[in-house]
Amino acid sequence: MINNRVRIKVCGFTREEDIISAVNLGIDAIGMVFYEKSKRFISIDRAIKLKKEIPPFVDLVALFVNASKDMINEIQDAVCPDYLQFHGDETPEFCDSFNQKYLKAFRVGSPKLDSSNLLLEECLKYNSACGWLFDSYSYGYGGSGKTFDHSILKTVCAQSVCKRPVILSGGLSINNIVDSINYLHPWAIDISSGVEIEPGIKSSAKIQEIINAVNI
Repeated sequence: MINNRVRIKVCGFTREEDIISAVNLGIDAIGMVFYEKSKRFISIDRAIKLKKEIPPFVDLVALFVNASKDMINEIQDAVCPDYLQFHGDETPEFCDSFNQKYLKAFRVGSPKLDSSNLLLEECLKYNSACGWLFDSYSYGYGGSGKTFDHSILKTVCAQSVCKRPVILSGGLSINNIVDSINYLHPWAIDISSGVEIEPGIKSSAKIQEIINAVNI
């Protein structure tokens, strides 16, 4: 799926001022992390406060890693995200059980996802996802700043094969964003550490650089 405008999601917000700035700069989606082991984790109460700064037509994405159904239901009720993002080992059946649009993340380069064929086979299990997100494999889940071999995604991104919009993540920064987009033509990018001063603290200048580069 090739598109002319690449959407931009910035993930891991923890401060109101960063959301306000990013929205004013023109990003499309805000990501909040509900994974307690992440340096960007926020509580439900904090998420409710942060959401007040998100205007209409900017999506809120709630990220989970192997969370319980009860926890996800609680966040659905309290925070009302526009999308759920499953970044762990959640099954297709589990992802489907929330009756909400969701993104499924795949950790490219993991032992079970280290070739194009294996990756495509896994992706096709999640046909109900509204987007496939590709991140780099690391000890943690997301926000590692590590890149991965984008050639593995070529088969998945082929227009005749790809069944869902492709969201590219994993170590994206101003140093590689243009080449990555030109190579894979993703529907959207998802960036976190590449626009940070430190985990959870976003840099308006870096976000502006990314937006300028993507919109060339």
